[in-house]
Amino acid sequence: MPTLSDHDARLLVAFDADEDKFLPEGPRAATVLGRDALVWVNIQTSEDATRGAVHVRFWDTGERRRYATPARPGFVIPTDAPDTLFVGMEKAVGTLNLVTGVWTPLATIPDTNPRTIVNDGHATPDGRAVVFGTKDTKFKDPIAELYLFTLDDHKITLLAGGQICSNGKVMVPAGDGLTLYDIDTPRRAVTRYRLDLAARRVEGETVAVDLHGEEGFPDGMCAAGGETGVIAFYNPSRGGAGKARRFDLGTGAALDEWTVPGSPRVTCPLLLERDGSVKLVLTTAVEGMPAELRRQSPNAGDLFIADTGLKTLPAAEVVRL
Repeated sequence: MPTLSDHDARLLVAFDADEDKFLPEGPRAATVLGRDALVWVNIQTSEDATRGAVHVRFWDTGERRRYATPARPGFVIPTDAPDTLFVGMEKAVGTLNLVTGVWTPLATIPDTNPRTIVNDGHATPDGRAVVFGTKDTKFKDPIAELYLFTLDDHKITLLAGGQICSNGKVMVPAGDGLTLYDIDTPRRAVTRYRLDLAARRVEGETVAVDLHGEEGFPDGMCAAGGETGVIAFYNPSRGGAGKARRFDLGTGAALDEWTVPGSPRVTCPLLLERDGSVKLVLTTAVEGMPAELRRQSPNAGDLFIADTGLKTLPAAEVVRL
């Protein structure tokens, strides 16, 4: 196996309150109030919480703001409307205006199971559709699903079922369609589909990257240029450092690795440009970590940033309302 290019992440946001550390996910680059910002969700604030929050950190001053949500948010994506985020929350997708605080549901998933909630989601390259998934909150049974939401008609279509925890997604143009790379965390693999937006379906399911040999579970994933992606690994079985890796999604080869000190439950990656170079932002979680593992993981639940050897960024993700 070739030697990986190794990088060390450093603290970006250290939280004071445990409730903010519980389950941060889905970082995105956004413009809020005319300022460059980092936004992310905290899916829930404690083990039994039924609400979460959207967080904003401004790059110019480091100022942070927290917006409580009426339910558990699974993901946020910037939109082309001022100060407005596209949010997946509980059983719905919609918009959240950060100035007014107004949450506007646009569509609801056809699933009333009390154990499933919206989890990770990503916009298509044209910004007019979002592919997102759900998760079994007990991380146990294949009751979660993969969906397509389209802006033109506010319609939700089931793409695939039988998942447990639908997580990271990357979409790459391929001919007259898209190649969708999708993670159902407990399967420990990246699955490849052909996504036909016009027909509202996926087909040709194959395993793109087998991750059974990796320590921890694959969680969030982001595009990293070409047909590569960065995957965050969530390790529930020990304390200490965590990791993220970049993979060639065509061949399955690991290309780069980032070490996350004192935080083994790495949830989601984001590539962005800061100070003239491409950086990697990583969210991490506490999520019920036992006391002994907490002692071994002083940075659990915090956010990190790291250098990369990447020269260019994929196109910015945005929902075009």
